Amino acid sequence: MFWKKKKFEVAPPFLGSAFDLAVDYCQRHEVVKHLDASEIHVQLGRHIICIYKGHDHSWLNAKAKLAPDNLDVAQREKYLNLTKVQFENITAILDHEGSGLTARYHQMMRYQGKPEMHVFNMLSTFDYLLNKDDSRLYPPEEVRFVCDGRSFDNASEALVHYMKHVRRCRVREVQPEYIAFDTAGAYAIVGLKHLSHEFSIRYGFSDFVPLIEKSKHSLTPHYFAAAYRKAPLPTASYCFDDGVSELAISGTLTAGTEARPIFTATLSALYQVLLDSTERIKMNPDLLTGKQQLHSEEESIQQARKYEGDKTGGVEFLSDA
Repeated sequence: MFWKKKKFEVAPPFLGSAFDLAVDYCQRHEVVKHLDASEIHVQLGRHIICIYKGHDHSWLNAKAKLAPDNLDVAQREKYLNLTKVQFENITAILDHEGSGLTARYHQMMRYQGKPEMHVFNMLSTFDYLLNKDDSRLYPPEEVRFVCDGRSFDNASEALVHYMKHVRRCRVREVQPEYIAFDTAGAYAIVGLKHLSHEFSIRYGFSDFVPLIEKSKHSLTPHYFAAAYRKAPLPTASYCFDDGVSELAISGTLTAGTEARPIFTATLSALYQVLLDSTERIKMNPDLLTGKQQLHSEEESIQQARKYEGDKTGGVEFLSDA
């Protein structure tokens, strides 16, 4: 009978080291090619996934080199093609590096109800992106979580509830693909078209479109493609064909998770990058006119290191949720 149905309960939050748990999981379930105190290499098909220890042990960090056959197109075409792929696979952030292309994965593991499933999802993401292998399906029974006392089986719906009823952000726009919320004057886009255990938040730079249309030399793709902050660099960024640019961050929820602290920490990480990148434009106005050029990812990252929160006032308003 319905009154005898077992009540769904929140699992104890994970507060340990994401790296240590990933090492334990991979040693038991995967083919390990290398292991030391700071990283573990796992074989997935013909690719090697490097899971490494970050500055903050609550984040799960992994990366993989893309195959050489992804590098044989012109630089501009390669950039546009990769941003489109990255947009479709937001959990894996694609970067240009001196040695080629790298797919990065940075997501918060702290507070997860079943943190081992977070490692499973990371490996599943790389397996699909690199090998087109979708055999690591996320089990339906692992999709059940709580946000502020209410149960959900869809991470995006839980995030919408958090934005409306916990953060009490005003809804600015509702579309089938997303809902836009006003967060201290900047519009956060919560995507609705995701797998049930994944969520994403985006901030747009559409105000810069007229500037880009006026001068093709202003705000070069390198500016928006580069990571804005020091490691663990959990955010992704895009610059599309029409000049629209976005910052984005994603996350995953596992069964039994209380999602509220994960949403708070994820939104805080993204909002800080928004503040830092806006500060860069204020301090470097020649970026808008094309007088100052950024010719590489490395150059943009070096410039971005000047803005790590100390000049922008931080994100204290997010710490109370």
